[in-house]
Amino acid sequence: MNQRRFGVALLALVSSVLFVLLAPDVGAQDATVRIEGKVAWIAADKMVVAPPGSLPVTIDLSEVDLDEYKAVMSGDRVIVTGRPAPDGGRVVATSVQRLET
Repeated sequence: MNQRRFGVALLALVSSVLFVLLAPDVGAQDATVRIEGKVAWIAADKMVVAPPGSLPVTIDLSEVDLDEYKAVMSGDRVIVTGRPAPDGGRVVATSVQRLET
């Protein structure tokens, strides 16, 4: 194999590996998530929801209309729909639904 063919093959291999490694990150930012659990606490535009049998999740409420969550209190069961934040440490909510108990 000459140097030119080796270079083309190497470039194709590196490009393929990078595509596979980076593709999930791009899709994860556009993914919609649904979290159901009990509200651990809520203050201003932040809330922490504890799904059963899982770790608590920090919720950013800045993009949700206040009417959707103004009656929510600690201990209430909720369903939060949103997307993962770019920093990956929280979920940016697009809706909050309080479940009747």
